[in-house]
Amino acid sequence: MNQLMIWIKKEFIESIKTKRFLIAEIIFVLFGLMNPLLAKLMPKIIGSTLPKGASAAIPAPTSLDSWTQFFKNMTQLGLIILVILFCDIVSHELANGYLINFLTKGLSRWVVVLSKQLLVWFVWTISLITTFLVTVGYTNYYFNDHLSRHLFLAVFALWLFGLLLMTVVVTGSTVSASGMKGLLITGGFYALGMFSTVFTGFKKINPFSLINQNMQFLQGKQSLGEYGVALAITVILMLIGLAISLILFNRKRV
Repeated sequence: MNQLMIWIKKEFIESIKTKRFLIAEIIFVLFGLMNPLLAKLMPKIIGSTLPKGASAAIPAPTSLDSWTQFFKNMTQLGLIILVILFCDIVSHELANGYLINFLTKGLSRWVVVLSKQLLVWFVWTISLITTFLVTVGYTNYYFNDHLSRHLFLAVFALWLFGLLLMTVVVTGSTVSASGMKGLLITGGFYALGMFSTVFTGFKKINPFSLINQNMQFLQGKQSLGEYGVALAITVILMLIGLAISLILFNRKRV
């Protein structure tokens, strides 16, 4: 356990030195600022492109528009940015031989994998909390309409899915010999998962529904409890991904 705590600290310090953590936080703060601002300005932008009188038909923006921007930015940009930032988190250290001395001196291999996994989970969690708090503050400032009734449930679903995707990042980086291959593995998983949402008959057991039904959860049109199987499968896939990472790394020749 002492090894794990020391290595977690090492991973966190390294993420600061390489500016990965800083880049993630800056980008997610910007997302938090953009979400309500775009929701506020979008009707005016659209109205400026329409003929005179037509802009009157555009409905006034609400907090729902701000949270629509939030979930869109998180699923289409935020998660992808984190995938790119950490796609070589394991493969880079294997390629440059950094771990040889530590492993030969008794460092447990599972400590290396678990510390990296905990780091990317931590960065995702802090990044999401950051952009969430900024979005909440400015959304309440611009649209104090109380329409977003089940906000925490919708964000929880997004957070849990993000943990799964960050697990795939570490698994992909462990499997591959380079960051690019790890990126392709994670990208392939994400693309196939998004394609699977086309089959609506399976949506309540599909982990990707957790990022595809956010606004339904937010407005209470769908209950997160109805997606209990999808939540359970998400957790199971996380554990499987972590187990694969541990097994493969234990077998790798460093």
